[in-house]
Amino acid sequence: IVGQDLGDSNFINNNFAGNKKDFTSLPKNMCEFISETNLKKLYPDAKKILFDGGETFNIKNCRFLVYVGDNEYDYLSGAIFATKDDLAEGENWKETWELKKKMSKSSSYIAGLGKAAVWIAKKRELSIKMDGYMITISVPGSPFNKEELAKKRDYKKIAIEIANNSGLF
Repeated sequence: IVGQDLGDSNFINNNFAGNKKDFTSLPKNMCEFISETNLKKLYPDAKKILFDGGETFNIKNCRFLVYVGDNEYDYLSGAIFATKDDLAEGENWKETWELKKKMSKSSSYIAGLGKAAVWIAKKRELSIKMDGYMITISVPGSPFNKEELAKKRDYKKIAIEIANNSGLF
């Protein structure tokens, strides 16, 4: 990042009309925003899907497991988190999000979600800036499982689909 100029604002969603839900109205169990039916379409080889809502961490979240085999340990783990974003408010949020994108070579901006959205392919993670908070979606996958890699899933497309079907944007 050293030596790079800041000031790119092409990633800002100028059509953002405000949050559909304020941070305080979001439940601790965020599983209501993840559709099991949608996950089964995105992972057609899923044997079952389990949800762990809000009990895993002390934040607003939902962890979901996509079982792709009969073994109890043969699953892909994903999550959705909502975190307060006090640091990146006011005019500073633009610079913060520009830096967020530039910190990873595998990142790209995603149009039309929240105030701004950044996809980090290496982490299979979509971060979406809202007014006062951030939604992060970690897509189920495995960077080391050869069988999973052979399926060549489009994790970016899956993340956008999960976000679009959540009802939050």
